[in-house]
Amino acid sequence: MIRSLCRGRNVGFATPRLSLVRPNRLEFSRSASYQRFNNRQSKSFVQLLVDPASRKYLAFVFGGGSIFYLTHLEEAPVSGRNRFIWLPRYLELKIGSYSYNSMLSQTRGSMLPSNSSLTVKVSTIFEKIVEAARKDPSIDRELLDGVNWQVHIVNDPKAPPNAFVLPGGKVFVFSSILGICKNDDGLATVLSHEFAHQLARHTAENLSKAPIYSILGAVLYTVTGADVFNRLILDSFLKMPASRQMETEADHIGLMIMSRACFKPQEAVELWKRMAEFEKQLKGRGSFSPEFLSTHPASDRRIENMQLWMPQAQELYSQSDCGAMSSYYDSFQGMISGRLTTEGPNSLWG
Repeated sequence: MIRSLCRGRNVGFATPRLSLVRPNRLEFSRSASYQRFNNRQSKSFVQLLVDPASRKYLAFVFGGGSIFYLTHLEEAPVSGRNRFIWLPRYLELKIGSYSYNSMLSQTRGSMLPSNSSLTVKVSTIFEKIVEAARKDPSIDRELLDGVNWQVHIVNDPKAPPNAFVLPGGKVFVFSSILGICKNDDGLATVLSHEFAHQLARHTAENLSKAPIYSILGAVLYTVTGADVFNRLILDSFLKMPASRQMETEADHIGLMIMSRACFKPQEAVELWKRMAEFEKQLKGRGSFSPEFLSTHPASDRRIENMQLWMPQAQELYSQSDCGAMSSYYDSFQGMISGRLTTEGPNSLWG
């Protein structure tokens, strides 16, 4: 579920997501000849629509499905986007717990201790972001209260740059992303973006849509009989655009939260400029795909969006009395940075 930044995708921060649907296997027809469309199955589908009894059944199914869909629309915080979510919160948390245990197993031996200066530093930044989210009236307090927020640093410079927040409050930051972050505001951009995925319940939204994609895939297969073609249609026109929309929404929510938390919003633009340079390096090595084939927007597109949202972010920043907060935080940052310089591989911006 963790999407690597170096595997043929545009660079972006990846939140682990578990799919309830097993990937379809590519199966070969017993016939030696290739058939693009299965005319016999296509005909049976038409007959299904013509038959009166079948039409009543389909009307009942699609009517009931439409009612279920409309009654499970929720409004996302900050952006106000309506999205379909039926997955209960307790199940979302169970999935987060399963993912957490899996990550602990995968990163065993490379995790920094919780009392390391680097972990303390990142935890302090993340705590500021969480406190800022509490001040936003559009955010559901159930997603914040009683959550055991816990930061883990995976100290593996050779790993692809990555960071994510799991349902249930477990935060993972790979040390390989710190060079791209460059400073506290850059790291706050990453953390607030990943935090925003959980505030918007994007994990639950993805899992809620999975049965819909399966049904649409089955209908398309009945019409065309071409499994690979159907998956290409679903990915290109539904799944990937939906994923890019959620990434853009997380960018928007994250920018507003980090601004409210007194991190400089303009630094978010600088972060994505550095990420764009990283993308160019990947493109030079052939590890790149165009935006329409990616789950993440291109960094250049994200920069454009950030510039559009900047007036709103700057207003939040100025309204949050960030002058006094910045003075205090700069002193704290200097103290921590002095400690970090003595820790070798655990140093934050070295």
